[in-house]
Amino acid sequence: MSSSPLKLLLVGTVLVITTIGPAATAALLEPEKDAGFRDLRSDYVKQWYIYNDSRLDGILNPGDTMITTFNNWWTPVSAHSQHNYTDGSTNPYGGSFTYAEYEDRPSAPMNFASKTTSSANYWLPMAKDEVHFYMTYSQFDNNDFGTYYDNGFGSFTQDQRDMWKQRNMERNGYAMGWVSNYIEKDADGNYQHNIGAGGEVAMDIYVHNGEAEIDVEFGTDGVGTSRSNPQVSVSNDISRFSKEGETFHPPTFDETTQSYDSTANAAYKAAINDGSAITDAQFGVVVNSMEISEVDPFALTAADVIWGDKTPTEIKNGAAKDHDGNDYIYADAFLDRSQYDLSTSDGGVIAGLAGQSSYDPEINNFGDQQVIRIDLPQSVLNSIDAIVFYDFGDSIVGAAGTQQTAPVAIRFDIIDGNLLYKVDPQDESTWVYFPENRIYIARVRDMVPEPTSLVLLALGSTMIMARRTRRRR
Repeated sequence: MSSSPLKLLLVGTVLVITTIGPAATAALLEPEKDAGFRDLRSDYVKQWYIYNDSRLDGILNPGDTMITTFNNWWTPVSAHSQHNYTDGSTNPYGGSFTYAEYEDRPSAPMNFASKTTSSANYWLPMAKDEVHFYMTYSQFDNNDFGTYYDNGFGSFTQDQRDMWKQRNMERNGYAMGWVSNYIEKDADGNYQHNIGAGGEVAMDIYVHNGEAEIDVEFGTDGVGTSRSNPQVSVSNDISRFSKEGETFHPPTFDETTQSYDSTANAAYKAAINDGSAITDAQFGVVVNSMEISEVDPFALTAADVIWGDKTPTEIKNGAAKDHDGNDYIYADAFLDRSQYDLSTSDGGVIAGLAGQSSYDPEINNFGDQQVIRIDLPQSVLNSIDAIVFYDFGDSIVGAAGTQQTAPVAIRFDIIDGNLLYKVDPQDESTWVYFPENRIYIARVRDMVPEPTSLVLLALGSTMIMARRTRRRR
């Protein structure tokens, strides 16, 4: 059942699949790896799989429908910097405003193929009242930053070690980012932020098996350790008190208290506000301003979330189990409760996603993979125009290598507040619905069906026959 009503201001749309045209990408550059960082891991661009929740049990398991696939973006800079919500001169969407007067800062993710020539960078498209998702890999985040954590350069307090560990060691792996709405400037190039209310977005994001410490192949650097712990690395509209240099950093999420604890953030409070430090009261302003925040998954109640009967606690204690009959655990939870003006964008980034899978069809261990669950309320989908995922896939016609400047936009239709996907745009019989508007991003393409799932698969077979031939034009 749906829990507390969410009055969100965010109007149906039709599903199509498009690409960014050649004319728009003629001067753009593919990103290049930084020779000063640890080499790219061998699977820095990998395929991800979108499922719906056919079984309506709140976990990804055999019987749920694999809808389509997409490949991730990548950047040599951090996933935090890639989201690029500073107003620097390299940002063509930038403009001038005073932080003290206005907190609704714009966001415009780019690949950072060039740090000196803005026109060479690929910018993620934005559109009015649409939410655009991407998965990404950061070469910077995947450095081995052990020196930040190891006590090798003097005596550091535990909170300093915790901050450096989380920010500089546990963001290996991948990240998921999204942008809501778009940016508009006036004829003089100034950012328009006083022209009225725009809309709101709400999402509940739960991660299963997102944390890991594993050995992976880092190109010419050989096998190395990848450490991942899911965390918010960008929350748009975070208070100006969080400003550190040219960026705005969220505080450390304390794993012991499962909160943004003030005591555990002593080092953070001393480092930010451009080095002048902030008080406990100002730290509270920072935490309360975070529109995308991590929360204790097992402290969430029905009143806190979109589907109160499928919280991490309800799932853990419920009938849906993993392949071994064990509790299915969502160890990380994030809430997006964001609000934007008519001419600005919102969004965020969850970094530190391990992206791993040890699935073996012989034993059908479907629970041994990372799964990102995204719940969207009907109230948002009643008034938003589209949900879009970007596929930075293998080379398209005439291109070589990975394609990072002409992604495929995978658009999901919305009818009467319900999310659905039309596998074949020319065939009305290929609609696939997302029950309870729930999306899974998974690591396994085809899970062996259980006997009880065969009927569900049979009912959905005509809808998914064309999924491997998604049109690119």
